[in-house]
Amino acid sequence: MNLPLIAALCSLAVGLALVTLAALSSRHLQEAQQDVFGNALAGHLAQQVSGALETGDLLSLAATLQNFQGSSRAGKVGVFDVEGGVLGQAGSAVLEPQEYRSPIRVGSDVAGQAVVTLDGARASESRQRYLLSLSALAVMLSLLVFLLARYPAQRLVQRLMGVSGRLALDASAATAPPPQGEIALLEERAAALPMELLRAHTAAAPSREDHYRNTAVLYLHLGSLAGYIDTLNERNLHRYTDRLHRIVYAAAACYAGTLQVARPFGLILCFGDEEGRGSALVRAASCAWLIRSVSRELEKSGSLSFSIGMAIGNSELGPGDSSDIYPGLYMQSIMDELRSACLDDVEHILLAPSLADAPELTGNVRVRKGDGDHFGTLVSFASPHAALLERQRELLLNRLRRRPARQDQ
Repeated sequence: MNLPLIAALCSLAVGLALVTLAALSSRHLQEAQQDVFGNALAGHLAQQVSGALETGDLLSLAATLQNFQGSSRAGKVGVFDVEGGVLGQAGSAVLEPQEYRSPIRVGSDVAGQAVVTLDGARASESRQRYLLSLSALAVMLSLLVFLLARYPAQRLVQRLMGVSGRLALDASAATAPPPQGEIALLEERAAALPMELLRAHTAAAPSREDHYRNTAVLYLHLGSLAGYIDTLNERNLHRYTDRLHRIVYAAAACYAGTLQVARPFGLILCFGDEEGRGSALVRAASCAWLIRSVSRELEKSGSLSFSIGMAIGNSELGPGDSSDIYPGLYMQSIMDELRSACLDDVEHILLAPSLADAPELTGNVRVRKGDGDHFGTLVSFASPHAALLERQRELLLNRLRRRPARQDQ
């Protein structure tokens, strides 16, 4: 980020503008003072030579001019008659002559003019030294601003890079130097997010009856766990179930799902239609895709498999709560249906036949319908939602891969 350089350049520009104003004001002030001084010298010379002109003593006039030129700052002095003829001069020519005239009076008559020539080079040199000192002060001030702005700019750059790194999908891209600046990188990564999916959606108003709560149910049949119960020792089985739980819990946390143990080797995730969280059915499908994708990717780096059957259904009665005599009673039938579907097909994410034409899935999820009363299968997601799922997948994989390394240490 070029914030310190920009601040220094702004400070230098302001300083140079002030130097320009100071140069103009000092020039006008010097010219006014020199005019007053030059007119005063010419008047004083006219008074001194008036007596010599009255008597016509040119020798005395020449001596007076020599003494006046030697004792004053005048570069050249002279006396002229009323017709412009030279009566006497003293001094030499100057580089930047500035003449000042005053009439010479003898009594009430004008006998001539006294001319004093001042050298303006001295004033110009002093003015230039003054401007150079002010310019040096402006440069030093801009350097000071650069040094002072450098530390907060580095703090800001670190925070921007941290935010950009958290928004980066690729881990290598998170640490790569920004080619166009930190703010441009942050804008680019923020623009890549599917904001339409991240914004809160207004869900339908909840039913007035507590027991009638529309709930999307994701059933997970842990088929591989059932096979590993008798084949793994206690330590390896514990590590396997721990990783399996982390996968399911992490995916459920992304979409506000509630986890329950439903059957032996069977879990359910419940997603309610709550305000600000979007469609429960889309969240259930997204969570299922996330669990399937993460588990299959982790299988490639391990010796154990994560065979999980998944089926999604819908319950209009909700999962129940602690106030019920038998929590979960309303969902027993749907859980049996979903479990049976998972046992028949563990390769796909299944959807109940009543959900294939659900309006919540239109435009977000592509579904392949089953024949008759058979379950449909989830095929893919729309591009904005797919980008969000890919990002969540990478984040979960990075988190799950770090945890085992720390535990082994």
